[in-house]
Amino acid sequence: MAITLKQLAKKLDLTWSGQAELLITRSCGLKNLKPGGLGFLADTPSIANVATPNDVQKSISKGLEAIPTESVAMIVPKSMKSDQHNLIYSDDPLTSHIAATKVLHPAWQPEPKIHPTAVIGKDVTLGSDIAVEPYAVIYDDVTIGDRTIVHAGAVIMKGSTIGADSIIHPGVVICENSVIGNQVILHPGSIIGADGHGYYQRNGQNKKIPQVGKVILGDEVEIGACTTVDRGRLEDTIIKHGSKLDNQVQIGHNVELGDQALISAQSAIGGSTKTGSHLILGGQSGIKDHVQVGNHVTAVARSVITAKTEDKSVVGGMPARPVNEWRKTQVLIHQLDELCARIKKLEKVNRLQE
Repeated sequence: MAITLKQLAKKLDLTWSGQAELLITRSCGLKNLKPGGLGFLADTPSIANVATPNDVQKSISKGLEAIPTESVAMIVPKSMKSDQHNLIYSDDPLTSHIAATKVLHPAWQPEPKIHPTAVIGKDVTLGSDIAVEPYAVIYDDVTIGDRTIVHAGAVIMKGSTIGADSIIHPGVVICENSVIGNQVILHPGSIIGADGHGYYQRNGQNKKIPQVGKVILGDEVEIGACTTVDRGRLEDTIIKHGSKLDNQVQIGHNVELGDQALISAQSAIGGSTKTGSHLILGGQSGIKDHVQVGNHVTAVARSVITAKTEDKSVVGGMPARPVNEWRKTQVLIHQLDELCARIKKLEKVNRLQE
């Protein structure tokens, strides 16, 4: 949508300077600012390095006067002032830019209604202003909160509960007795509450262990496309408030994932592992089963945590160890060819001396 600088600042409840009637049509990053674009600067002490379409080839060393900014706007800290720029002032420019993006690029939402091709079971409780899209299937004894959207082809199985203002995208499967909080987003193809990998062996054969726990997702949890969260064996699998899982992540049975976790793509957490708050897992990393992980732990990409990890640890490698130790080891590994050549040379000298 299009909105003037003055109108946008008013919507954001922020002060502004510049051309009141400048028409803003899009949210931009600094590298793709175009006429009508809105960018932001967070902590930069000067905006002299902001390139705009007309001066990409110019040197920015001349300062603000070298930057033609009549067609773009910026959200900046309140400490920045400029008579030549169109500015919106904020204590937190990033957060304000995100809010502005939602104004400029509003998300599409279906009309709140039940589509005639949707299948609704018995004893289903639906809140107000709910949208249930084509060919969605809602089993018996399901409860869904106000303003939640169930997109096309999603399946919500018996006895599950979904809170208010949640979005269930196409192709999501929520297995029986799952508990989904408020403002949860489940992206296409995610599976919540499938059986965990629970088996035992007798006489050389794999025997299935019943998985009778639940999955419980806290408020504001977001689950990426094709991510799977297994139900617990006897206890519940729990993902706490505000945690965000990327695409193609695997969460094993009985896992308890703390508040505000960030789990990158192709990562996995083994069964019965428990983590503190603010866990960060880089891409293709993992945590072994039955491990205790503290608060504010970060594992860099392709790390595997195999043992108890203390609060505020930053680890790398497999098995994971303090990241500085891991980096030193990696440097030595890259020197192996040189070290081997030196050893062979010394051995040759020794043989000649003998």
